Amino acid sequence: MARRRQFRFLTTLGIGAAALALTFTGIAPATATAAQTKTQSKVIDYVNLGDSYSAGFGSGTLAQNPMMPPGCLQGSGPTHVTALDARPRVNLTANAACAGLTTAQIAGTVPLLTPYLAGAELVTLTLGANDLDIRGIVTACSTLGSDAACEGALRLGNLAIPTIGASAHQTLRTLDAATRGKILVLGYPRLFTTSNGDQPLITATRAKQLNRLGDALNLAIKKATKRTSAKFVSVTGAFNNHGLGANNPWIYFNQVVPAGLDDPFNLHPTTDGYLKGYYPVVKRHL
Repeated sequence: MARRRQFRFLTTLGIGAAALALTFTGIAPATATAAQTKTQSKVIDYVNLGDSYSAGFGSGTLAQNPMMPPGCLQGSGPTHVTALDARPRVNLTANAACAGLTTAQIAGTVPLLTPYLAGAELVTLTLGANDLDIRGIVTACSTLGSDAACEGALRLGNLAIPTIGASAHQTLRTLDAATRGKILVLGYPRLFTTSNGDQPLITATRAKQLNRLGDALNLAIKKATKRTSAKFVSVTGAFNNHGLGANNPWIYFNQVVPAGLDDPFNLHPTTDGYLKGYYPVVKRHL
């Protein structure tokens, strides 16, 4: 019966993508006086865009991004983005991240952010995960999958990495042309900690294979920053021993079975993951 149950770890990496693709009709203006509330002599204007890891999935609750068209979802809780904006001399002028966006769809948001990007000193984003069929790969490699399905999914995933890297590079070139600000491309954490052995829904062996696929994706994204002004920022070390299966995980997973398996925040950072994992790493690059 367990094998017949729909099992979706990463539903939300695709949530809203179909509705958002090529349907952006405009962006609501940021508060005109926001920058004026920062009283310090030098203010860093900041723009955030990208996928669900930039949109804060895993922290708070599901929320519509008020700056973007319907279907652009974010997490409502604290993240590295809100922590940066809370700094005295940082002013978040645009937060255009949406769960489910692919590299090409992120590129499609850049023209809509032109006035914000033109004046930005800092830009952050994550991209690339939605170009993989992560949900299918993790499902196939879980204890509800099969060896044959997992091996096939991993093979296809690895074959897709070069294409994803090329698409990410094109997106970063588009972004690079739109801003003179510092572009920080944030990597993805390893989802699993394997030192505690097999877990109910994933064996340590399969978790290691999925982590290696994630490492390959991060490497491709890092290479995609070449010949652009963007800088890749790894968070792998920051999340060390805080993946699923760790004693203190910073990756969200709803363990209520079966309903929790469909939780849209599954396999995204928790609030601690954003504030203790992503934020300190990004802060060092200010």
